[in-house]
Amino acid sequence: MKTLNNLRQNLLEIRLASNRDDAQRKSLENNVAAFLEQLNDCCVAIYWPINSEFDLRPLALNWSRYHPNRTIALPIVQLNEPLLFGTWAENTPLQKGPQGINEPLIGSSSSHVRPDIIIAPCLGWSDQNKQFWRIGYGGGYYDRTLALYKKEQHDFQSVGVAYNTQKVNEGDWHPQEHDEALDLIISA
Repeated sequence: MKTLNNLRQNLLEIRLASNRDDAQRKSLENNVAAFLEQLNDCCVAIYWPINSEFDLRPLALNWSRYHPNRTIALPIVQLNEPLLFGTWAENTPLQKGPQGINEPLIGSSSSHVRPDIIIAPCLGWSDQNKQFWRIGYGGGYYDRTLALYKKEQHDFQSVGVAYNTQKVNEGDWHPQEHDEALDLIISA
């Protein structure tokens, strides 16, 4: 079994190669678009892509563009805390968060929300014990957020986005105690 850091580095390289493959990227784009189109009046949290993460922004903007009851949110990071989410549209002012990632500037055009759907990027993913698991960068932000929402009985769905090439076999990785299972993985 690889060390977790070696596994993460390997998965980052795999994701980069998959993201450069037009056919794989288009297939994942189609699957994400199909998922979004089945959603109606709700708030969907996406992410600002970094490190070759699949870019959901154009799909999410298209999904919400002509539907006033469809809201997009982006994460707001407070170090070592669960994520907050702020509403986002093309014209929402952004600021750099503690990790240098764009976040909504809460104010006149953005407000805090609790999303109905949280879509998280994956370095890798696995399906073990009839559950979906996400391998991230190791900061625990999504795990803390999902755990908090479950504890508070907030009604939401957690979704990971990844390429099939990022799937990790059960013998190569096992969820850690703090890891939170996802409801769904959208892959291609």
